[in-house]
Amino acid sequence: MGLASFTVATETVALPDGDTLAVRGLSFEDIAALVRSHYTTARALFDRFVREAAMDAVDQKVSGGLLGLGDMQDVFLEVVETAPGLFADMIARGCGEPHLANQARLLPMAVQLEAVEKIVTLTLKAEGGMEKLVETVARLAGSMASLRADRSQ
Repeated sequence: MGLASFTVATETVALPDGDTLAVRGLSFEDIAALVRSHYTTARALFDRFVREAAMDAVDQKVSGGLLGLGDMQDVFLEVVETAPGLFADMIARGCGEPHLANQARLLPMAVQLEAVEKIVTLTLKAEGGMEKLVETVARLAGSMASLRADRSQ
């Protein structure tokens, strides 16, 4: 099996007019482009997500989730509030059409949310799970931060 026979897994998202979008997980290049384009927002959201995920993991281990320490709903609301452009860029990249981010911004909210959910799920599957993806994104964010620091000197 070689690179030529590799196929990317996709899922479909229904559009209101009866048409569908095919979405795929994000590649390393996609994630790097999203981090470059939305560095400040992505960094803040990533840090918040990691904190809440760690709290949730502790809660699950200690109390079986009874304490409700990880507030992932609040993270989601923060994403909706601060990162609609990030969602649109993610959808456009997940559709393989990064130049159509402005069109993705016009999709109904329910369609955007379903598309992002499927893109994230496919990305996690391809990357081997959340822990490995977080490690990859953290390494990339660290590289971007050191590049920015080097340029400012």
